[in-house]
Amino acid sequence: MPVQNAEIAEMFDQTAELLEIKGDNPFRSRAYRNAARVIERLPKSITNLLKAGEDLSELPGIGRDLAGKIENIVATHHFDVLDKLKRELPGELGEIAALPGLGPKRVKLLYDKLGVRSLEDLRRAVRSGRLRELRGFGAKSEEKLIVALAKPRAERRFKLSEAEAEAEALLSHLRPDASDGQVIVAGSYRRRRDTVGDLDILMVAHDGRAAGERLSRYDNVASVLAHGDTRTTVVLRSGLHVDLRVVPEASYGAALMYFTGSKAHNISLRGLANDHGWKLNEYGLFAGKRRIAGATEAEIYGKLGLALIPPEMREDRGEIGLARAKKLPRLITSADIRGDLHVHSKWTDGTAAIAEMAAAAKARGYVYMALTDHSQHVTIAHGLDPARLAGQLDDRQRGDADADHRGGRGQDVLRQVVVGQLDHRFTSCGRDLSRG
Repeated sequence: MPVQNAEIAEMFDQTAELLEIKGDNPFRSRAYRNAARVIERLPKSITNLLKAGEDLSELPGIGRDLAGKIENIVATHHFDVLDKLKRELPGELGEIAALPGLGPKRVKLLYDKLGVRSLEDLRRAVRSGRLRELRGFGAKSEEKLIVALAKPRAERRFKLSEAEAEAEALLSHLRPDASDGQVIVAGSYRRRRDTVGDLDILMVAHDGRAAGERLSRYDNVASVLAHGDTRTTVVLRSGLHVDLRVVPEASYGAALMYFTGSKAHNISLRGLANDHGWKLNEYGLFAGKRRIAGATEAEIYGKLGLALIPPEMREDRGEIGLARAKKLPRLITSADIRGDLHVHSKWTDGTAAIAEMAAAAKARGYVYMALTDHSQHVTIAHGLDPARLAGQLDDRQRGDADADHRGGRGQDVLRQVVVGQLDHRFTSCGRDLSRG
């Protein structure tokens, strides 16, 4: 399984944290953090960039040294610098540094003076009163830590884009065992929340245990937490938990509804079912012991007198009343997007030429695209100074001429895409691009 961009970024963030705790050169830890942010924002996977022969050192904030380290991570799935730091600074120092009132310098002091390596070590130090022996720690610091240590560990959440990369690969891996392709990710992922805590995968399969075994053998699995006939739970290398449930076809819609909706949304639906004297759960909609709906979400919503509510709206924020009145709004889809008002070309920190981007925009059916490459004020992104800006404009003109030479309406096409419906004018630093 290829290493995901999010995994590399996490490795670099951990490295920066441990370097700060160790008291290393601050510029070194800052370089790792900056590189992590660049990698997170890349529109393509690092693995695919390397396969295409791209030079990673050309990315902003990524020099030859870091580029070599990234290539090694992709090849080995390990980062030797981080492994070495973990051996030197074992335990949960990164988690300790995230506690209120602490930070790398204070964690280093706790580690050096009190031997604190884990959250439990810190709890013992607080209970014994030894924390106050250290300079800079007083009663207020102790009180803050007592409150923070009493709270359960916060669930790590993943950006939707990170979870999406994992989910798409997982579904491709599991689909051969699914009946008629019935396998989907539910939960907050299906509701398209900004962040995702875990992946709830539902599947209809002839052999649930075999499907679970297929998940367990997935290359990206770090550990298997549970494996049975209908449910398998694993943790991926990224730390993302995945829960696979194999359900009967007759219950597929009910399970999908149950594991997609927010808790509040599901409670409201169960209340509607109760009003009819029915029972709604993940196995179906029941009148007594007889299942009256369950194979699809549409039939359950229909039985409850509701229009089918899109997954993105299932938060109990008025959508049920709108569905009852048949007044649900039409959600925006990718087909509604007319253009893009923020794109960067390879002249700064993008990865494609202007002509390529214009052609791709036109292929998507866009009617405008606004080029927003960085100015010279953003040096880390290779921002354009006046001389390079002039070169960029010449590059655009060459792209138009080249497209025209190939038989297309090169200049008109690019003007349509780049300028679009902006009154045929697009200016940058005082120069009118619509004049070609």
